[in-house]
Amino acid sequence: MKIIVCLDKSNGMLFNGRRQSQDSVLRSKIMEFTSGATLRMNEYSGLQFSEYPNIAISDSFLSDALEGDFCFIENVDLPDISSIEELYIFRWNRDYPGDQFFELDIASHGFKRSKKEKFAGSSHKKITLEIYKKV
Repeated sequence: MKIIVCLDKSNGMLFNGRRQSQDSVLRSKIMEFTSGATLRMNEYSGLQFSEYPNIAISDSFLSDALEGDFCFIENVDLPDISSIEELYIFRWNRDYPGDQFFELDIASHGFKRSKKEKFAGSSHKKITLEIYKKV
């Protein structure tokens, strides 16, 4: 499975109980690289992707994921990282007062960055996409 997550500079996933990922340019980018694959998420995340066709919404989306599937996480922790093939991390160029954080130590779990790309979003002037692959 491939994990997609949006983080601030301090690895915050949510702030003040709100998502960090409601950016239309970011959603379009996610749909570009998940085209032809299944994009899994829970109902909370599904609200902002409702107009897209390859979305599978389920509370058990992480355990339902098959090899090659993408899973978008916002308000859940990763219970088992052994089946993660790649991480797609979208980083905002600022810090928010985080409520929930991404706790995975990427380097110690054998992930190496394979790509870094900066782009302008609709809500943030600078968003960085980092792709990590398990080596």
